[in-house]
Amino acid sequence: MGVIALTAPAAFAGLPESYPWQPNPHYQEAQQLLKARKWPEAAIVLRSVQQRAGEAASLRVSLDLVRALTFSGRREEALSVLAQLLSRERKGARRDLLIRRVQVLSRQFLTNESFQLYQDGLNLLAAGRYRQARVRLEAAAAREPDNIEILIRLGQSLLLDQDEDSAAERLKLARKLNAFEPEMNLWLGRAMYLRGELQEALSALRLAFEQLESSELAPLWYAEALAGAGQRGLAFEILETDLQEAPLHLEGLLGLVRLRLESPGRDAQGSLWAARKDLQLASSRLAAYVDPRRPRFEGELGLDSQRSNDEMKAYVEKLQAQVEGQLEKLRGSSALD
Repeated sequence: MGVIALTAPAAFAGLPESYPWQPNPHYQEAQQLLKARKWPEAAIVLRSVQQRAGEAASLRVSLDLVRALTFSGRREEALSVLAQLLSRERKGARRDLLIRRVQVLSRQFLTNESFQLYQDGLNLLAAGRYRQARVRLEAAAAREPDNIEILIRLGQSLLLDQDEDSAAERLKLARKLNAFEPEMNLWLGRAMYLRGELQEALSALRLAFEQLESSELAPLWYAEALAGAGQRGLAFEILETDLQEAPLHLEGLLGLVRLRLESPGRDAQGSLWAARKDLQLASSRLAAYVDPRRPRFEGELGLDSQRSNDEMKAYVEKLQAQVEGQLEKLRGSSALD
């Protein structure tokens, strides 16, 4: 998302009128204030116009109020106005358009300074320098504390820097401002899982899994939370189905191996042999997985934190050693019997 244009507020255009309401001199005054970019004064007048008109207020009045609040540095209030409009639109094209307005407004950068800090943080995050990314993103958030793109990226850097509590706090704020971004649910769910709050984690991760159809992380993290909640069978089903649809989701394949190692079930030997087969499959697909031409699996607000070829090979070898070690123990137990 770019810096918002003061002369072309795209976040507020394109919605049809529907509520019967006749403009009055106060609204005309507000229009003059908007043209003069006297945002705080326009917001005061528009709030008065909206309150007097009540439910019959023009949609245009509400969107003008959103615009004035945003450029007055009161974006959270602006999003609250959009939320009130959404509460009156249960379904249909108008609701879809309003949701898109929420998504655009909540992610727009209001200054070039905050955008540059964000971009620096994002570059550091992509390079795996999580602590440095956190510093830049916190500086951006200090300037725009109600920008959910900054909050989500900050939550990601905090989580990857193993600060689950702070990550959850930032991601919950992002959800309060805009509940319609699936990546927010994905990373919030992961933070809550790592904090041991399984029910809230499952709720967020289920939403992310349903919304992020091509994500590699969504089925993996949802399955791990399900397994942690004792739903091992469903966890296996989620991962196996995802791998049928996306064979190059190798993290999911390795997640299956971990599940087989941690919860082998009644047929421990069969689970370990299946894990060995999964690891052989992972090795055969590794070259395609690390190919830079491979399509992205994560969305616009996702994060491609893929391991390098050497890291993946080392991790596969580590899991292979664990599988062989457990198989050797089983053979020893059988010999004793």
